[in-house]
Amino acid sequence: MSGASSQTVLFIFGAVLAAASFVGLVFGANKLLAPHNPTTEKLEPYECGMPPAGDPHVRFPMRYAAFAVLFVIFDVESVLLFAVASRVRGDLGGAVAVLAFAAFLAVGLVYAWKTGALEWRS
Repeated sequence: MSGASSQTVLFIFGAVLAAASFVGLVFGANKLLAPHNPTTEKLEPYECGMPPAGDPHVRFPMRYAAFAVLFVIFDVESVLLFAVASRVRGDLGGAVAVLAFAAFLAVGLVYAWKTGALEWRS
């Protein structure tokens, strides 16, 4: 190793060591100086100063999550479709690619529709 590259490596090593030391110093000072007197009120989940209303570990319905994921996927894909379609302008290969992309989205939409993922059941 030449002198310049060894100095660069030592500088990077020193900078990483200094950053890690600083983080350790800050966490250590926080552990030593912060008051630690937990009470039952302090250990409860925070809900805007009001007592908790029910169990905080409630099961989330998966149908909402699936609906949300489908919305995000088709929303992003339609934005990408409009962005790409505006740049095609007479290019046959680009038009075929956009049509294939739209067909792929249509197949996904039909599949979601047939499996009942788009139906909202209460």
